[in-house]
Amino acid sequence: MKLTAKAGKGEKVHLSLDGEYIATVNADYWFTSGIRSGDEVTPEQVETLLAESARRKMMNKALDLLSNRDYSRKELSDKLVTKAWEKKEQKDMDISTLKAQASDICDRLEELGLLDEERFARSYVEELLRRKHLSKEGLKTALIKKGVVRDIIELVLEEVEVDPVEQVRELLATKFKSRDLSDEKQKTRTVNALLRLGYRYGEIYAAMDEWADNT
Repeated sequence: MKLTAKAGKGEKVHLSLDGEYIATVNADYWFTSGIRSGDEVTPEQVETLLAESARRKMMNKALDLLSNRDYSRKELSDKLVTKAWEKKEQKDMDISTLKAQASDICDRLEELGLLDEERFARSYVEELLRRKHLSKEGLKTALIKKGVVRDIIELVLEEVEVDPVEQVRELLATKFKSRDLSDEKQKTRTVNALLRLGYRYGEIYAAMDEWADNT
């Protein structure tokens, strides 16, 4: 089988096998692969070439994502698989292969300390407390949605000390400040919204009673 390469835009090199396109690789990788355009190659060589190219692309994408913020392992893995699948730069791409590749990359990033689920969970909890004033139950739900493992959720939430009544009061003074709690319809809407944030009826009504006394 003859492998040929054609320069694409920027750093891209398009590869064809016996005249049929098979993949796009990075120019730096191609020129250090030891294969030249027009070489006769074995199926094993092609498989190795494409697998390593895909791994490098996924690793670079992971590093790019982590340069902006922390991620949970599941969140990062899912995003890497989705991005790779959307591009479909290789023929016969397989989701299970991409998932295994993403898992291997996450393993490596954890070894390097670049992917740290506990660190992510703490920073995410701080953000949610600051921006949304979630209850502990609300924080737990949010972490579960991000795919954080149960042991880390329990560990991080043990460190969180929040007064749920105070949190509700803060929400009444900010997010829901335009609500007229003397109006039963608006009060019910507010209660339901607070319940969705993970607060209990007792906490909500205690805060509302204090709020009414001070307004």
